[in-house]
Amino acid sequence: MSGAAGELGPQAVQVRSDFRVTALWEPAVMTGADGRATVELKMPDSLTTWRATARAVSEGNRFGMGSSSTRSKKPLIVRLQGPRFFVVGDTTTLSAVINNNSDRDLTVSPELQVSGLNLQSWSSGSRSGGGTVPAVSIAAGGEVRVDWTVSVEQAGSVQLRVSGVGGGLSDAMERRYLAHEHGLDKLVAAAGKATGSVASTTIALPAARVVDSTQLRLTVSPSLAVTMLDALPYLVHYPYGCTEQTMSRFLPAVITAGTLGSVGLDPAVAMSRVFGGIEQATAVQTHPKGTTDLGQLDEVIERGLARLYDFQHRDGGWGWWKEGDSDRFMSAYTVWGLGLAQQAGVTVRSGVISRGADYLDKQLVEAERAPDMQAWMLHALSAYRSMIGASPSELQRKAIDNLWGQRGRLNAYTRALFALALHHSGDADRAAVVVRNLENGAAIDRAVDRSVLQQGLSQPGSAPTGTAHWGNDGFYWRWSDGGVEATAFALRAFLAIDPDNELVDLSTNWLIKNRRGAQWSNTRDTAIVVLALNDYLRTSGELTTEATYDVLVNGAPVGSGTVTPETTLSAPNTFDVEVGLLRDGDNHIELRRTSGSGALYWSAEARFTSLEEPVTAAGNELFVRRDYFRLSTRPTLLSGVITQRQRVEDGDALNSGDRVEVVLNVETKNNYEYLLFEDLKPAGLEAVQIRSGERLWAERLDSDAVAAMVEDAGESPADEAARARRATRLASRGSTGGGGIERRWVYQELRDRNIAMFVDSLPQGVWQIRYELRAEVPGEFHALPVTAQAMYVPEIRANGRELRLRVLDR
Repeated sequence: MSGAAGELGPQAVQVRSDFRVTALWEPAVMTGADGRATVELKMPDSLTTWRATARAVSEGNRFGMGSSSTRSKKPLIVRLQGPRFFVVGDTTTLSAVINNNSDRDLTVSPELQVSGLNLQSWSSGSRSGGGTVPAVSIAAGGEVRVDWTVSVEQAGSVQLRVSGVGGGLSDAMERRYLAHEHGLDKLVAAAGKATGSVASTTIALPAARVVDSTQLRLTVSPSLAVTMLDALPYLVHYPYGCTEQTMSRFLPAVITAGTLGSVGLDPAVAMSRVFGGIEQATAVQTHPKGTTDLGQLDEVIERGLARLYDFQHRDGGWGWWKEGDSDRFMSAYTVWGLGLAQQAGVTVRSGVISRGADYLDKQLVEAERAPDMQAWMLHALSAYRSMIGASPSELQRKAIDNLWGQRGRLNAYTRALFALALHHSGDADRAAVVVRNLENGAAIDRAVDRSVLQQGLSQPGSAPTGTAHWGNDGFYWRWSDGGVEATAFALRAFLAIDPDNELVDLSTNWLIKNRRGAQWSNTRDTAIVVLALNDYLRTSGELTTEATYDVLVNGAPVGSGTVTPETTLSAPNTFDVEVGLLRDGDNHIELRRTSGSGALYWSAEARFTSLEEPVTAAGNELFVRRDYFRLSTRPTLLSGVITQRQRVEDGDALNSGDRVEVVLNVETKNNYEYLLFEDLKPAGLEAVQIRSGERLWAERLDSDAVAAMVEDAGESPADEAARARRATRLASRGSTGGGGIERRWVYQELRDRNIAMFVDSLPQGVWQIRYELRAEVPGEFHALPVTAQAMYVPEIRANGRELRLRVLDR
């Protein structure tokens, strides 16, 4: 057979290989005195109409423009058709379309020469074979198509040259392509909290993988909450100074210093580590102004207090800035914060807090019809009076009774505030009732490693703490709807009233997983979370953990560690496992405590290039699933032409020209920002959209739609009509974007091998993104999985499963 892999025959005809889109760009051409200029160029090999445009300007600021066109053509044209790329394991059709533009009939001998592919057979009309293609007859002005079937057996560069010779005429074209490996970079992770003597998990590594690419990293930490410490420099160095930001700048650092000192740690040593960078690998990003010592922190506190004193109004309250009216929210935040600072040992000027408290007392009754605001002020007043040992005032008691009667109108945030106010006021019975109500409203995910989209993905033995949170996950307008602050105050309420509740660990985990870099979404969010995590550290006792432990992989020791109160503020211990200790299949990982007590948090993360056939799904807190639906139209008597959707299963066949709707289902276990999805196309399919940046949306699915999707993906046999109804319901869910469906804009880029999609934020939930492909090139193709990742948190990564399909020539 001509054109065996790796052998390109001699060039018998002129080969076209230069297919530039722009033939020439000359930004500066000087004419002669006669106003003429000549520019030489070598025309590209594309046979098409070319347009030349010239723009001229004279010294006298006179302008002109002219254009003309010319056409490059040949009497015999051979055009190569095939996919944009190749994937190892694919079988595809390459075509030569031969156009006879002459005025006579021709007999043409076609030939395909390849390098990097394996030629299998050819076909032309009703003829086919496995050797040299016989000459074909082409009428004047007509065309003939000749097909070759090729298989892809190795990754690398592919060179194709197709030619046609006959009747004294000839043409040939040559192009280079890339054959991609049938594989995918995968991440498999597991995590948990060890409270006993032994904790274990299993990481499965497929035999079909690039062994040298395999990496397994284990980490052990005595506390997750100390990650909050890297947020303190962000607050201290924040460049603006309204009332809220002034309070948020120094208060968390003061409280943290007090927390560390209360368990016997030297605050000076501890805080120098904080402002020198707890996580050394990211210290440049989290400490842009370098290190800060306690002396500098004292200056920040002194300046902050002076600013707050200056901002206080004559009525005792504070506004957002010095000018303007007093604001109830800012006044309550300042009274609460100054009380905490005074309790932590900061000297606050006499009379400042008491004047602020008097202002809030007067405002309490006026806010009786605004329960959210009344709860915020009541929380600040009750906390302050509890700190100084004073009983609730008469106005506070009236506010408590008012809120108790309206507690059904409180959301999660203000319910937590009310529970804390009752606790500070000594009303334990009603505080317990409100905190139980708060418990009933928690959004709980007890298994962040398990997905409703992909069944069976969790690692055996993996036992993460799960998450719980309260508040609005999306856009919100009221201050009391924010999920971060609502969860932080709920955590403080449970720590104060019911510290053994399982929601303590779950909500702490959620807050830590929803950091944005070294901080949360804004200064107040960050400050309140840091204060809540301080409460957690004092209550949990994690700062006083003392333990020694060993880490084993497949029975072999890979490292050991010691935890003391002094090392609690260090970054987690990491252990990189040698590749020689790993094996195909299950790898058993064990954490053995050899002495001591207290919690140890562990995680295992394996990265490798998978060569599985097919590639299986994987995910860690982020999961993605891709479904294909063949689209077809059917006329009806009453509804006109309707579109029907039929699920494309693994191994199914499409016809060339079929339109396919791609449905990407994304499950986010937490609130994420800046996500990237890369959907790897089958080589024989092309995107229907022809321009990047066209409008695309991610739409949140409700519980009914998620249930329908999970049911439809089941493996058990089902009634075909019912399956069709479920598929149609799922595929049409939210397609119009109406009906109050929550959406996020998606920016898309169309590339040769994939569709890249970027979303700036996706709150916790299940989301759906859709776009369309069209089947074009016949063959058997691998649709490698869609991948998802948080762009700035690379350990949050997922991939779907591979789909194999055929495209038949229509």
